[in-house]
Amino acid sequence: MSNDRIWILLGKQFSGDISREELSELETLLKDDPEAAASQELAATIWQSPMQEVTDMQHSKERIWETVNPQLPRNNIRKLVAMAAAAAVLTAAWTLWHFTRTTAPAVQQLSSAPGGKSKVILPDGSIVWLNSNTQLSYEKNSFGQQQREITLTGEAFFDIAKSEGVPFIIHAGKVNIRVLGTAFNVKAYTGDSAVSTTLVRGKIAVSFGGKTVVMQPEEKLMVPATRLAPVLQQKHLEKDSSGQLREISWLNNKLVFDNETFGELAVKMHQWYGVTIHFESAQLQQLRFSGIIDTESIDETLKMLQLSRPFNFRINGKDVRISN
Repeated sequence: MSNDRIWILLGKQFSGDISREELSELETLLKDDPEAAASQELAATIWQSPMQEVTDMQHSKERIWETVNPQLPRNNIRKLVAMAAAAAVLTAAWTLWHFTRTTAPAVQQLSSAPGGKSKVILPDGSIVWLNSNTQLSYEKNSFGQQQREITLTGEAFFDIAKSEGVPFIIHAGKVNIRVLGTAFNVKAYTGDSAVSTTLVRGKIAVSFGGKTVVMQPEEKLMVPATRLAPVLQQKHLEKDSSGQLREISWLNNKLVFDNETFGELAVKMHQWYGVTIHFESAQLQQLRFSGIIDTESIDETLKMLQLSRPFNFRINGKDVRISN
């Protein structure tokens, strides 16, 4: 077993892909093996030999043996022949593994924790703000060169850098958004009833179910998860007191809700605070609220909601119980 391990570690060492821990392990194995020096020299000779096509195992053994020092002790010949054949197999396997490993797509994954937000700059210079509990991924090696495609789960605001001939494409659920240079918001959490896209400036094309809708600034497009007909809202969306669209108020650490049911608000509060809200009855979920959450804690927010509708609550860690 130790000899097999030595050959594997030697292959990693000669390819330059050995870790510090593996190098320490190799040094220990070589020190404990009285024939380790011969094994290391043999491996080095094989590794440095030009690679040729192997027509059959017998020819492979002969070719490898020609590189071995003929002065080796005779009683070690049979063992070294077997080791040389094993080295040929290990070398081929290592080369194949190294090739497939380096050519496999490298996926870069970015995320924000529940109740948190983060700002990231993509390799092409585009800026993305991730809302709470959001995941974003893209192919690391070719992004910004051959393509600019990302996959989004959650909610994010994009300020896309222009790149001639390389459009920016976002995959969010069943919706694909094609961009050339603009700023917009996409909301596509798992479990949402629709994928919502709000355009702030520029122009984007949203594709879904074989259809494409070109959006203009301050438009919002909602694509339901269960049916294909989109709901295109009015061009001039309602803004808050600061002059910003409500759909991107989270960028300023504000959670805006207008005549929404307690059940709908519970989903937003889960994303905002990272808590799970449980209702004692279905009637409680139908209570409606309007307001703005800024820096308030979950306890302060629930007390504020109690001023307009009667209910009780109990907080236990990340669980909140709502009762009559």
